[in-house]
Amino acid sequence: MSRKLLVACVCAAALGAPVQAVSFHLQGAISNALGALQDPGVGAGEHMVTTFDGGDALGFDPSHASGYGLFTGSHSGVAAAPAGDTSQYMAIHGGGSVLFDLRGLIMPGSAIDSLSVYLGSIDSYNYIDVLGLASDGSLDYGNKLLTLGGDDLPGHNGSWYSSLTNGRLTFDFGPNEKVGGIVFRSTGIAFEFDSIAIGTGRVAGGPHHDNGVAPVPEPASWAMMVGGFGLIGSALRRRTLTVSFAA
Repeated sequence: MSRKLLVACVCAAALGAPVQAVSFHLQGAISNALGALQDPGVGAGEHMVTTFDGGDALGFDPSHASGYGLFTGSHSGVAAAPAGDTSQYMAIHGGGSVLFDLRGLIMPGSAIDSLSVYLGSIDSYNYIDVLGLASDGSLDYGNKLLTLGGDDLPGHNGSWYSSLTNGRLTFDFGPNEKVGGIVFRSTGIAFEFDSIAIGTGRVAGGPHHDNGVAPVPEPASWAMMVGGFGLIGSALRRRTLTVSFAA
């Protein structure tokens, strides 16, 4: 770590910059032995809960679902299978949305560490809402923990054949975050996804597991970081800062 970066990190901590409670990263589809793209697979500590092929541990809430369909293969103008996906997947069309209630998967005393899903042909009009829990344990629709749009991910041009627009999106949740549900929605044709997995190894309120991949800060986090650097620069211009380093 450079001296300048070390100083910045120390000062940012002193300024009390909050730790991001929900972070995300996208791992692009990888090539198989034949050179075709496919799902890179779930992260360490995660297990599959939804494949849309029957017997799923996690189903969607029919009372909060509209404008969706289950498909196999690609259908021009309707839905495109995520790269390499030969099984059944879900597609949400313009104006549609589907809620997955995660509360039934949370064992007493535990909490959800992470959630990942394999996305196909990501478009700018695809959205995901992460819902928290209200004080009474109900889903908190009015206070979303995070809303992620296709514009927040690289690519987002709807390509059927790119590792930028097909990949596994993973959400990591902070140690005190209470996650209750996830909503997939779209304002255009279409939002395709498959193979939802979760990690539940964390004791509620306990430390978060490390899946080995550095999460991508949200835009708000970047703004706070930049603002912190600006305050540091201003302070350095006003006085000389001496930093000693051990030999």
